[in-house]
Amino acid sequence: MVSRRIFYFFLLTMQLCVHSVIASTTDNARLIGALPTLQDTTNLSVEEALRSTKFKTSTYAESQDFAKSAYWHKLSFPKLAPNALEKTLYLNLNYYVIEHLDFYLFYGDTLQEQWKKGALDNWQGDIEHYDGIWVPITLSTQEDTTLLIRKQGNSPLLTPFMIFDEQDSIKQKEQKLLFWTFIISSLSILLAHNIFVFILLRQPGFIYYLGLNIVILVALGVITGFNRWLFSEEISQWIIRNLFVLFGVAAWILFRFTLHFLKEVKVPSSKSILRKYGDVIFIAFLMSTQLTSVKTSAQLFATLEVFMFIICCYWGIKAYLKGFVAVRFYLFSWFFLLTGSILNTMIFWKMLPINVFTESIFPVSSILQLLGFSFAFADKAKQIEYNRQRQAITDLPTGLPNRTYYFDTLPQLLKSHDETSTLALIIIDISNYQTLSQALGPAKADAAICDVIQGIHQQTLDLKGLMSFPLPDQNTKKLIRLTTTSMVLISVSPETLHQQIKAIQAILDNPTLIDKTPFRHQYKIGSAMYPSQGSDLDKLYKNALIATHSVTYSSGNWAAFNDNLKSNHAHQLNLITLLTNDIEHEKLYFDIQPQVHLVNRDIIGGEVLIRWNNDLLGPVSPAEFIPLAEQTGLIYKLTDMLIEKVFKWVSEHPQVLATQCLSINISALDLLQEGFARRVIGSVSTHRLSAHRFTIEITETSVFNNNETVHNNVKLLHQAGFKLAIDDFGVGYSSMQNLVALETDELKIDQFFVMNLLNDAQSQTLCRSMIDLCDALEIASVAEGIESEGILQLLLQWNCQVGQGYHLYRPMSPVHYLELLAEKDPSLSAPTNRA
Repeated sequence: MVSRRIFYFFLLTMQLCVHSVIASTTDNARLIGALPTLQDTTNLSVEEALRSTKFKTSTYAESQDFAKSAYWHKLSFPKLAPNALEKTLYLNLNYYVIEHLDFYLFYGDTLQEQWKKGALDNWQGDIEHYDGIWVPITLSTQEDTTLLIRKQGNSPLLTPFMIFDEQDSIKQKEQKLLFWTFIISSLSILLAHNIFVFILLRQPGFIYYLGLNIVILVALGVITGFNRWLFSEEISQWIIRNLFVLFGVAAWILFRFTLHFLKEVKVPSSKSILRKYGDVIFIAFLMSTQLTSVKTSAQLFATLEVFMFIICCYWGIKAYLKGFVAVRFYLFSWFFLLTGSILNTMIFWKMLPINVFTESIFPVSSILQLLGFSFAFADKAKQIEYNRQRQAITDLPTGLPNRTYYFDTLPQLLKSHDETSTLALIIIDISNYQTLSQALGPAKADAAICDVIQGIHQQTLDLKGLMSFPLPDQNTKKLIRLTTTSMVLISVSPETLHQQIKAIQAILDNPTLIDKTPFRHQYKIGSAMYPSQGSDLDKLYKNALIATHSVTYSSGNWAAFNDNLKSNHAHQLNLITLLTNDIEHEKLYFDIQPQVHLVNRDIIGGEVLIRWNNDLLGPVSPAEFIPLAEQTGLIYKLTDMLIEKVFKWVSEHPQVLATQCLSINISALDLLQEGFARRVIGSVSTHRLSAHRFTIEITETSVFNNNETVHNNVKLLHQAGFKLAIDDFGVGYSSMQNLVALETDELKIDQFFVMNLLNDAQSQTLCRSMIDLCDALEIASVAEGIESEGILQLLLQWNCQVGQGYHLYRPMSPVHYLELLAEKDPSLSAPTNRA
């Protein structure tokens, strides 16, 4: 900030210095008023013009406007006294866009010297020492001295001449040089500074801003005359011929830059006609400059300037009212730039005179524009930092506080809270997001969840006893969005927690319209007390989350944290730790439950069942540890370990597969792995086993969702010779669609239906229908849970092919399974060991 003030002070001092330099000009110059003027309609020669008697001062006024014909001006000086010293006067002109300008110096009737100083003329080598339009008039002691000036062009032929003596002309040239140097250096320094800031901030629209100021620099060069410092004569002349193309491009760049600068606050809106079709206006103007006269182009550009002034100011004010602080200096910059441009145009139309003051209006306004943007960029940097801080603690889709706010900002709020009072943390989790995503697609599902969360927040604003969360933009919220589907509220009156939960449940039970269809969300709510159940927000969140995960829809949507949940959660964590260790050390093993052909009671194979007997816990049920393995990702290592153990055991006892087929259970999540099938195929090949003797059983097939990875794995397994079965069909999430998608070879009817066949007519209907379905699809039907001879006979009547259950055989160790096979077939009693 200090450096900026010094910088601003430096520029202000420089401007005051230049102002004093320019002001001193009026003390040393003599402004020539209306000159004798002749309109040239017949293309007079210089001698004819000299002899003409039609020069009139009354014609001077019309010579200052747009004109098709040329004009002559005459300046006459009496001869000097014979003994007088040589005297030279210097004629100066500050208007630089007259296309053709010729000066002829006569002593009496004799032409002494001539100069070409027009914008489209060749200056005959004067460019190397260019210091403006200066014509030396050396007075004669023998005859009268006459200076004829011929001018012609499409732009206004403005010629306010000033006369200086030799000493004052030198001073004036030095002052002019100082003025140009100041303008160019100030513009260059400020432009370089703004470019540097732009690079640091990486602001959009930088190319437009850079282009605009380059065009301004070129335009200033033409208007103030220093373009011959910057460009070759050919380029300077091209610029003069296409001056209004240059101005039109500058206006268009300003328009485009404005759209980018105000983009963050959506000003103008995306529906604005000017935003959509504004470019057409500038294209039409640029085309008109090629089709119409310079005068018409000048009129159209004057209209365009006023239009840009109004629209830029309007958009700037609108953006400021939206809280975009950086627009303050944007307005400052464009006000001075456009005001300077309009005033400069008024010179073009003779509404303002050409003098040293009006000549400096546009250069100074350009400097102020650049200076303003230095501050505008600083403001925008602050705004960006503010937005960054706000975005860091805010969920962008909903505008609610986010996870960072919860863990970083909320602890500061709790410090200011009364330490003796009790709070309650409430977590709401929308649990059917995956279903919504499958139905609508991820984008619409996210939008729908955001709408639900916004609706919940709006209604919780009216609930009493909830903590408010202030945000940097002075808004307050009562809801924190922690994840895509979970939200947090804090009750400051836990004694009314039940009433608050009921109010929240009433909000959540209200269906949401998604694509004009009512959609009722499934949700879970967990709560934990502060500080008794969590002395900090991390522990509080963890305990409330434990409560949320313990919710079962049969017991309601809300669970409060208690010691039992804590113990259960600790038990699960302990299970995960022990399971991880035992998987690493391959301590899990498998049993085999024989499968029987129901017609002849022959053993045709067995189902491999994983078992875990931990040193500390003893036997742990698969129903307890397999879901944990799936939740934590341990299932992949578990499946790989089981398959490897089975293949290795079978390779050591090849007689097992001589007439048998083994079924191996895997998780549906395994098929979602990219290289699962290749690993299984590689393993069966390594052990030199036949894949045709193995069946892969899969449960929870709803997670497939037509997944390409699943289909690739299934295809590779089938090609290798493996059979695939859907386990526990009829319960859980298995579906008819997956019978086709998995190219199923076998369907296992869940024991839930089989065990109740004798006393449940509905189970009989469903079970018989599944067997008939297998017959129709020509796949094997396998019944699980056969507990009695009556159930077995009933299944035989319905033509069920294969069965397993305690009535037939209980699960047994691989050793006992081998003994059973040897008992049934003595030829298998002497197994060979290929290990």
